[in-house]
This record gives sequence, structure tokens and C-alpha cells, in this order.
Amino acid sequence: MIAAILSSALVSSAVLAREDDCKVPMAQWQPREAVEQMAKAQGWTVRRLKVDDGCYQIRGTDAEGREIAVKVDPGSLAIVRMKHRNGRGDGDDGRRSAVPEHPLPGTPAPPANELLKGTTPPKAEIQ
Repeated sequence: MIAAILSSALVSSAVLAREDDCKVPMAQWQPREAVEQMAKAQGWTVRRLKVDDGCYQIRGTDAEGREIAVKVDPGSLAIVRMKHRNGRGDGDDGRRSAVPEHPLPGTPAPPANELLKGTTPPKAEIQ
């Protein structure tokens, strides 16, 4: 009975430990500037650089202009995981815009809105 409980506890703790988490001591971390240089060498444009799950996480665009999210090992600067985001690559993150970039053929256009025509913003008066 005790062996079954211990083995299930070990299995559940192994499930909780994600494979894409970084476990590098802070003393061995490369500076943020080194991560930015690595990204530039890859042809990426860094929009955001933060720490997540013990890894550096880069959000930006790759050399082809696709949105990316990349986890980088802070010690070796090796790529732990890379996703292309917003349906423009391999790893769509599920976010959908309210208006598609390219509507499907045969999709009717939205109705014209008289309030949004012209260059001057609509005026409202509170009484």
C-alpha cells in the first residue's frame, strides 16, 4: 500500500516538472544583452524579453516576419522551445482576431457605418 502511494507521488511530481523548464543557477546565467545578440544573429526582432519558468522568453518576429515565442536556456542560450504564433507558422496559439486578415471568398462585407466615415471623429453631446 505504501509503495503504491509513493510511486503515484513520484509519477505525479514527474508530470508536474515540465520538460521545457530551465534549471540553471542564477550565477551561470548569460546577461540579457547576450540573449538579444543571439536573437539578432538569428535574424529575429525582439519585441519583449522576460523570464518564464527559469528560461528567457523572447517574443518578436523571425527573419521571415512571422510572430515567434522562443524559450532560451539562460546558461547556454540554446533554444528550448520555439513557437510560431497567430496562425503564421507551426504553433498557432489559438488567438483569433475579431476581423480576419483575409476573409474567406463569398464572405459578405460588413455593413457601412455612417458614423465612421470621414476623417473627423464623431462627436457626442451629453445633456
